[in-house]
Amino acid sequence: MPNVQESSVDGPVIRSHISRKWLVRMILIGVGLFAFGMWGLFDALVAYPKRGAGAASFAEFNYLDSLETGQSGSVDDPVSELARLKAAAEHSSKAEWLEQLSYIGRLNAAQTLLPRTDPETGVLIPDAATRREELSKRWTRSDGKEKKAPKRLSALDIPTQWLITALGAGLGLWMFALVAIVRRKTYTWEPASLRLGLPEGGSVIPDDVAEFDKRKWHKFFIHLHIKPSHPTLGGKEIPIDLMRYEPVENWILEMERIAFPPPPEAPVAAPSEDAPALVSDAGSEKRPASSEKRPD
Repeated sequence: MPNVQESSVDGPVIRSHISRKWLVRMILIGVGLFAFGMWGLFDALVAYPKRGAGAASFAEFNYLDSLETGQSGSVDDPVSELARLKAAAEHSSKAEWLEQLSYIGRLNAAQTLLPRTDPETGVLIPDAATRREELSKRWTRSDGKEKKAPKRLSALDIPTQWLITALGAGLGLWMFALVAIVRRKTYTWEPASLRLGLPEGGSVIPDDVAEFDKRKWHKFFIHLHIKPSHPTLGGKEIPIDLMRYEPVENWILEMERIAFPPPPEAPVAAPSEDAPALVSDAGSEKRPASSEKRPD
């Protein structure tokens, strides 16, 4: 992506652009997080309620199957009844039925009274025997054996999916917002005067910088300590993210090279013919080492 060229009294002005590598990474992470959040939303609204409804239906079948002849099986106040069963620490098919209904938000008389109209099918359920016969077709195999019980929900299953939805979608949207914020900022560079223009306003040249603080250079981050003599930024510490903007790193290194030039290399005298060659352990000649490059 080429830089946009402008001009000033000192010559051309180059504008930075967002790093393509950083941009692709943020978009992929954002899409992944948002998709994870949408997966949690599907589980919270569809998959887990469906599983809980199946577990409630299976428990209701076992509850009705355990009733003696003549018992109605109707629960007029399911909320109070579930509280009573929990207080008594009763682990029965009735308690499991009401508990699963509570996890999916269906613990009400419309789901437990008899006679009632089935909310799913709209068919009238006149009594416990009819309801048991209906559920028997669903939970009994052709050979007469009971089908495998569906996996029950726990109290935290659906709330956890809502948490995943909030975190995944929220972080994903934040990634997209961050990209938009970063795209709005640009640095400018005037090669003729080595002037770096800052997104927040103001500019600096190499002589304005007291120190190029590279303590976080490994994280593609640098702090410019500005000299007190600068008219607007004097004494301030300016952080610059080198990973998000290109080619700002090259501009910073050029400014540092001018502000703090490396010491000149000492001339290396040519070896005389009488001087003995340096021999390594392997017996080969070893040339004198040149001066090392100044570390960043």
